[in-house]
Amino acid sequence: MNSSTKKRRQSHVNTGSQTSNSKVNIFSGDQKQELGVEGSFVEGSIRRITMKNFLTYDYSVVYPGPNLNMIVGANGTGKSSIVCAICLGLAGKTAILGRGDKIGLYIKRGCSKGFIEIELFKNGGNVVINREIHVENNQSLWMLNGRHCNQKSVEEEVKALRIQVSNLCQFLPQEKVGEFSKMSKIELLEATEKSVGPPKMYEYHCGLKNFRNRERELEVNIFVKV
Repeated sequence: MNSSTKKRRQSHVNTGSQTSNSKVNIFSGDQKQELGVEGSFVEGSIRRITMKNFLTYDYSVVYPGPNLNMIVGANGTGKSSIVCAICLGLAGKTAILGRGDKIGLYIKRGCSKGFIEIELFKNGGNVVINREIHVENNQSLWMLNGRHCNQKSVEEEVKALRIQVSNLCQFLPQEKVGEFSKMSKIELLEATEKSVGPPKMYEYHCGLKNFRNRERELEVNIFVKV
């Protein structure tokens, strides 16, 4: 195997203490140039996750790469915190995570508020979503591209980018693995269609099911008349 091939398969991670400023880079600057990382993101890809006073983190910034990303660490080092930040930062409900039901429970103990900021790749200009969470009243303040907005506006933007944190075939927290394993073949098929298929695929599938049900009804009616 030549040296250039080896370089392409390498990855680089910079980590820091959870109680101090930390940044996680999946690729170093030189490797980004070698791999052409800047031009290979697809719409909806996460470019950056920033967390402050969130679960185990005082402050941390994570920069995912454009393809497969793996975060490795011992128990209690904050891997699940990043998963929670992705879900809640993209307007997902706490029930998806199977942990605390109140949003204020996700703020670092002893802090009155914290925030999550997620930058998503989008052709024509990235989308930046900011969620500031207040412990006292379990309320959130939302910003979309630097402007205050409501949660519905964020949900619509996330949906337009085909991000589905409520779909276990696209986003699977560890607390939901058991629920995923109990899904029927039909449920798995429909969830997969919604997750990776063209936007109209699931609608077409539903249409076909309706036609089939109607066909069966007609067959029964014909049989009864005969």
